[in-house]
Amino acid sequence: MSGQLPTDNHKPDKPSMTPLELKTETIHVDLRRMATDINYGTQLSQGKGFRIYDDSFSKLLGSNPSITQVQSRDYQFAHEAGVYIKSTNRVYFTANFQTCDPIALYSVDASSLKVTDDNFTNVVQANGACNYKDKILYCCQGDKTNPSALVLVDPISSTSATLINNFQGRPFNSVNDVVIHHSNDEIWFTDPTYGYEQAFRPSPDLPSQIYRFNPRTNQIWCVADGFVQCNGLCFSPDYTKMYVTDTGACQAHTGPKDGHNFSMNPRLPATIYVFDVVENGTQLANRKTFAYCDSGVPDGIKCDEEGNVYSGCGDGVHVWNAQGTLIGKIVTGGCVANFCFSKEGMWMFGEEELYLCKLSAKGALVSIECE
Repeated sequence: MSGQLPTDNHKPDKPSMTPLELKTETIHVDLRRMATDINYGTQLSQGKGFRIYDDSFSKLLGSNPSITQVQSRDYQFAHEAGVYIKSTNRVYFTANFQTCDPIALYSVDASSLKVTDDNFTNVVQANGACNYKDKILYCCQGDKTNPSALVLVDPISSTSATLINNFQGRPFNSVNDVVIHHSNDEIWFTDPTYGYEQAFRPSPDLPSQIYRFNPRTNQIWCVADGFVQCNGLCFSPDYTKMYVTDTGACQAHTGPKDGHNFSMNPRLPATIYVFDVVENGTQLANRKTFAYCDSGVPDGIKCDEEGNVYSGCGDGVHVWNAQGTLIGKIVTGGCVANFCFSKEGMWMFGEEELYLCKLSAKGALVSIECE
């Protein structure tokens, strides 16, 4: 998504290009106090560190968790995507339209932590992305002249190919996030209307929906609707569940005439839904509310190999167990729109800041994409 609201204390005092391990604080949350002290939750969102709501989160953190500020800048350069590519040993990510128009592309070397600019053709206003056959599959939101599309980029040759840019003759709104069902190699993606609300896309021709695309046959299906703004999505490690975030609470404040003015509407969803994946991995059923985000909106979403669910929220990354119980937070003091796992740990895109969090938990896709 291109509009998550940062908290007031998020912007760094001084841009830094040098990696710095941060001083963090681990707090075991007093749930009784949480239930009776309205201000306690806000206090827990301040600073940087780890908030343990359930003892199971301690195991995921390990004995010596840490957060390194890889780089900070004076604009929102680290916003979305987050794709590790083994052949280049780099993590690719995108900037935020709010302070970077057109949206810039970056990558960081997983070993040296050096950040570089990328410039790939046909990648227009990119947002989310995923690893597809060791290439980067970008969600290109498009603009007033270029359609929204899924564009596959080979980072070694810098060549690109458009996989799909419409639903049976109707243009997508602004394709936002994408995942792969690795059992059948099909591509699932969300298509909210944020491009229109930020004034760089035409008026939508479709609702905010989730699609499934078969790149072998070029067939496409709409698999879920009924969202205000469907956003991030991920499968459970066994592909029996799909988690989807609805960031509808994050709205353009004055409508599409001013796409750089966002606000929160607390009456709209900041919600994670869970579906059963049925019919041999081709359909969704039994939509249920999985969790509600208490800070900002849940944006990018991923699972670890044990089935715990992580989402980028208004004060960092929140973690729930498979039953939907909040068990912990990795707090950055500001919003993390998206993140990704690699062998090095969790890369967190904190708008003006890029972080690397080292912890014991391993992402569900690390063994597929990184080893």
